[in-house]
Amino acid sequence: MDEPARALNRTIYVIEHWEPVEPDFGRQHLVARGHDVRVVDPWRGEPLPELTGDEGGVLLMGGPQYVTHLDEAPYLRDELRFAEQVMEKDMPLVGICLGSQIIAHLHGARVDFHPENHATFGFYALQPTEAGRAHFPEAMKVLAGNSQGWEMPRGVTPLAHGEVFPNQAFQAGDKTIALQFHPEVTRAILDQWQQDHGETIGKPGTQSIEEQDAGFDAHDAALKDWYAAFLDRWFGPAAV
Repeated sequence: MDEPARALNRTIYVIEHWEPVEPDFGRQHLVARGHDVRVVDPWRGEPLPELTGDEGGVLLMGGPQYVTHLDEAPYLRDELRFAEQVMEKDMPLVGICLGSQIIAHLHGARVDFHPENHATFGFYALQPTEAGRAHFPEAMKVLAGNSQGWEMPRGVTPLAHGEVFPNQAFQAGDKTIALQFHPEVTRAILDQWQQDHGETIGKPGTQSIEEQDAGFDAHDAALKDWYAAFLDRWFGPAAV
């Protein structure tokens, strides 16, 4: 008798760098789709998982740390090696903000502060490249919050550019994508950002709280629709 087909391992690891007030939209969506979502907090001292290569994929999330300040966040060195393993095993990998900077750094790109000390905090236009039109609609507005960005790595496919930080998305190979912006942030998490990072508001490039709130009301629903469809496509269906 033939052996039954082995069920797909739909474990998706989410590597966090801070404590959001609630699970972000991406985590909620993947759980609702039936994925086994496992959150790992290296910043709390939690060990990164041993990977078989059969997992459903990895999300490297954002946070207040800097790839350029590894001595202040030494666990990021482990994350760099972990992300390398994910790519070597040809697993789906998505990097968001800090996560995208980790991926860019691994591809030899310079990560640094804005040359004129600008920052983002609010909703900004995303301009897809020709290749990026397979991923992003025209005239898409996205939530961003960052003071560092990355140069476009060599050998990748540029996907999108932005207003304050010119490089916003790229794809490396078939299964790795880096997003400088934040499609995952819920209203409650934005409230948390505004409370915890209010000192950033007022820097060149940032928007006022009123502008951020208006941007959320105008653009969040479309951004969440896009992100849900993107996650379904990038990570595939959960096993039934």
